[in-house]
Amino acid sequence: MIVRLVTILTAILLLSVWVSSQDLRKFKGKLETELSPDMVHIYQRIFEATSARSVKFVPPLSRAANITSGMLTDQTLAEGKRAVFLVEESASNTFLGIDLDRDGTIRADERFRLKPNGGNAFETVIRLPIKHNIFKSFPVFIRFHAGFEHPQLPKTSRLLEQSVWTLAFGKVEVEGKSVLFQYPFDPLSPEMSTTKGLFGIDVDGDGSIRNEQFSAETSYATDEELVFRYGDIYLSTSSIDLKKNEIIVRERGKDEYFKIELEVGKVMPDFKFVDFDGKARSLSEFRGKYLLIDFWGLWCFDCLRETPFHVEAYERFKSRGFDILSINTDEDIDLVKDYMKKNGMEWTQARNDSVRQLIERDYRIQEYPSTLLLDPDGKVLVLDQKQLRGNQFILTLERILPK
Repeated sequence: MIVRLVTILTAILLLSVWVSSQDLRKFKGKLETELSPDMVHIYQRIFEATSARSVKFVPPLSRAANITSGMLTDQTLAEGKRAVFLVEESASNTFLGIDLDRDGTIRADERFRLKPNGGNAFETVIRLPIKHNIFKSFPVFIRFHAGFEHPQLPKTSRLLEQSVWTLAFGKVEVEGKSVLFQYPFDPLSPEMSTTKGLFGIDVDGDGSIRNEQFSAETSYATDEELVFRYGDIYLSTSSIDLKKNEIIVRERGKDEYFKIELEVGKVMPDFKFVDFDGKARSLSEFRGKYLLIDFWGLWCFDCLRETPFHVEAYERFKSRGFDILSINTDEDIDLVKDYMKKNGMEWTQARNDSVRQLIERDYRIQEYPSTLLLDPDGKVLVLDQKQLRGNQFILTLERILPK
């Protein structure tokens, strides 16, 4: 009787597993043929004055041309970098010169004009040639800040910004709809990863993917097959065959989706942490206050740039019910404490080792700093990062907080 009962239970278990596996579907799609630069991760580069004697320009440059040179990251090369010249011939003729064929000469087709884009910014997208059966070029976004002078650099130096990585997109048929997916692309790899890099899915169906802080449409994977919510179903990409140009997306269980989605007007779920004094704390302690939550680290230059504005806001608005909770990502707390003391940062700091799951799994913070503003009821008030940066942050608080 016992043996028969065990046999029946085993059969039921196997049947439930089989039914479950049948319920989880697979969807197919294809990659689009054009890559796009990753505009989330933009890095600064300093170019120094040079006579450009190491390279020849054909046709030759005018005598009035100002030339600076530097190294840009280039993922298409094994060495990972490439020498580039910034040539300022006139206000209307500024370009980048790149010796693509490495013959010591920069010809007309190796010059990439920088176009004005408001103020003193000049921009272009360089499409570097690659050998690939799907993609023909690797795009690199470049921005030049004309007239920018750094206090610690010579006036002859120039500041440029560049994208480093690039993104591939594909359309997958999901329940009768063509859904846009986003994948990281490595031009030197014969395969496309499904577990490392910046992934995304067009959740709201607007034809684009929002690569920004706290977006439900993108996440950064370090070594896992990310699960996204698409309506009432949960999806992850299991494989990408570059030879066949075939994407396989599989359905996943709701219990495999860990990301907490934040939306303006909704309460941010409570979480626990340990502060720099070793005291156990929780987010709910800050109810009744307008609270800035700031994910930051000493290693992050852009984070440090926000420090004086946070100090000003804390001193200026704490009497109007404002407070700050910083989620620190540094391992060495003593260094952070020294920085806090020097800069007058008197608000609460959460220890990195007490919030790793919050950073890496719950909210998948992929860009620093990442900030949000909560109202006294714990509801998200502001997610727009532009409203929480620099002097605009002060203006945002002045507008929102009660007088």
